[in-house]
Amino acid sequence: MPSRAARASRKIHNLWRRPWADKWLLVQVFVLLGFTRLAILTLSFPRLARHFGPLRVETPADATPEQLATARHIAWAIRRISPYTPWTSNCFPQALTAKILLRRLGISSTLYLGAAFSEDKSGLEAHAWLRCGSLYITGGKGDEKFGTVGVFGE
Repeated sequence: MPSRAARASRKIHNLWRRPWADKWLLVQVFVLLGFTRLAILTLSFPRLARHFGPLRVETPADATPEQLATARHIAWAIRRISPYTPWTSNCFPQALTAKILLRRLGISSTLYLGAAFSEDKSGLEAHAWLRCGSLYITGGKGDEKFGTVGVFGE
C-alpha cells in the first residue's frame, strides 16, 4: 500500500495534468478558499457581512445549461482543492467561494446560511447552500471531515 505522501503526490500530479482552463480555475479556487477561510476566522460577522455585501435574497432565473455546467465545474474545483488549503474548514468558505466565482462570471445565485442539530443532538452545525437555477451547491460535514461539496439538481 502506498504511503500517505505518495498518495498526496499522485493526487497533486493528476490535478496539474488537467487542461490549462482547469488549472486556472483550481488556482483561483485555492486562493479564494484561503482568503475566505482566513476572513471567517479573523473578521467579526458584521465586518464580514459588510465586505460580502448586504444580506438579500437574489432570485436566480432558470439558469441555462451552460451556466449549470459552469456551476458544476466550480463545485468540482472546490471539492478537489479543499483538502489542500491550510486552514480548518467548514461549509461557509466553500459556499462563499462558489458565490464569488459565479458572480465574477455574471451568473446569479442565492446563498442560504443556516444551522441544524448534529446527528447526536449535542449541538448545532453550520450549513450553507448555494442555489444556481435548479442546481444546489452545498457545503457541510461529510465522511469524517468538513469541506465536502455536493452538487445536486431539483
